[in-house]
Amino acid sequence: MSDGKRRRYRKAKQTEDKRPIILAKRNVDEEPSSSVRRGNVDVELQPKILLKPRTESKDDTEVASVSSGASSAPLKTIIVTRSGMSESPRLSGVSPVKEHQQQTQQPNVSTNEANNLAANVQIVEPLPQMTRPSTIISSTGVINATTRKMLMKGNTDFLVVGVIGTQGVGKSTIMNLLANDDMNCDYQQEIFINEGGIFPTKLKQHKCYARSRTESTHMFITSDRLILLDSPPVMCNSYRKDMTTNELDDLRQLISFLSVCHLLIVVQDDYFNMNFIRLLQFAELMKPSHDNKPFVSDYYPNVLFVKNRAKRQDFVPSQKERMNRMLRALFKDSQLRINVGQTAEQKQKKTRTAEAEKQVNAFLIPEVDEHYNSTFHKPLDEIIADFRSLVFMTPRNDMYAGASELTEAIWFELLTKVVQEKQHFFNTYEEIQRKHLEVGNMQISGQGGKDAQENWRD
Repeated sequence: MSDGKRRRYRKAKQTEDKRPIILAKRNVDEEPSSSVRRGNVDVELQPKILLKPRTESKDDTEVASVSSGASSAPLKTIIVTRSGMSESPRLSGVSPVKEHQQQTQQPNVSTNEANNLAANVQIVEPLPQMTRPSTIISSTGVINATTRKMLMKGNTDFLVVGVIGTQGVGKSTIMNLLANDDMNCDYQQEIFINEGGIFPTKLKQHKCYARSRTESTHMFITSDRLILLDSPPVMCNSYRKDMTTNELDDLRQLISFLSVCHLLIVVQDDYFNMNFIRLLQFAELMKPSHDNKPFVSDYYPNVLFVKNRAKRQDFVPSQKERMNRMLRALFKDSQLRINVGQTAEQKQKKTRTAEAEKQVNAFLIPEVDEHYNSTFHKPLDEIIADFRSLVFMTPRNDMYAGASELTEAIWFELLTKVVQEKQHFFNTYEEIQRKHLEVGNMQISGQGGKDAQENWRD
């Protein structure tokens, strides 16, 4: 019995000696083996409350081992403040590993939300503004790759307008009417009399020269993303080429415009230049129709016939109707869209009544000089406003059948492919020329002229 009392006295003495260590902080460098050995030697040690950071899981296991070994010790009331309860991993109810994961997940969630917001926000490209036209196709038929910088990669709202015609008909002047964005512009003084504008025109004192002012294809983009293409004149042998080479260059230029333009403006200043009309029809026949995916192979643009320097008798209603009938007859079997607002979905009816009801896409621009008067037609400002409205209302038919919409960058790729296809162009030219000679020989001999014409067109 005396030994038991001594043990109790010693135990009380040890608890009194260890009492200041209860709220003390255990040394981090203490080895786990010493704590276990201490527990084995003296099992009746009091439990120690350790106030450690939540990331310290090593000490938590040590306290658990000590407390499990001292289950026979008398219980004591431990008072902890709210701040200590929130900081203590033993009383929080959540393991320190889970809490550490939650703390690391919070900044990840915030970064993911920031990335999602950044992905949803569309970055608007700065619009490059042009002050003068740039050469897009040289006089030798080489594409200028530096003009790609002027085009936007993601813009789908644009319209490509090209102009063709013989020398001196006013192609650059008509392009200047479309390129000018000034609402208060005096077109009569600035464009027609002073011959100013974006595209260079031939000065009056140099109009007697045989050389043209525009020798390569020029491009200008307005602020409304209207891409204007000014072409050199066709049927103009200013470089003294042979007849075959000159015709091939003209056909290559017309085919490229028929393949990449939404609207093609055909300019004439006389009544009808039949050689130019036949060259346009021949270019339509030579247009490559092989598969060039994802681009549409059988694409044809809308055509606007413009008669520049129109006289007084040209504005008579009977004369306008006569010109429309001639255009319908010349392009009766053509796939070019010569009617106003004609789209690819519209089915062309071959009945005479339906053809007569359609309005040909034609326009008259009067001859303007210093003694200009507008007694027999509208004022010049109204005529130019109607001409610009007719161009801007042109429907954009699909020339691209890819997964996305046609952008300016994709359009430049189409132009590059069309310009670089030379071998197919020469082969087609030789084949059509050979068939044309065979049809001519058959017509001379008088054997099956009509059937030969249909087979030649097929």
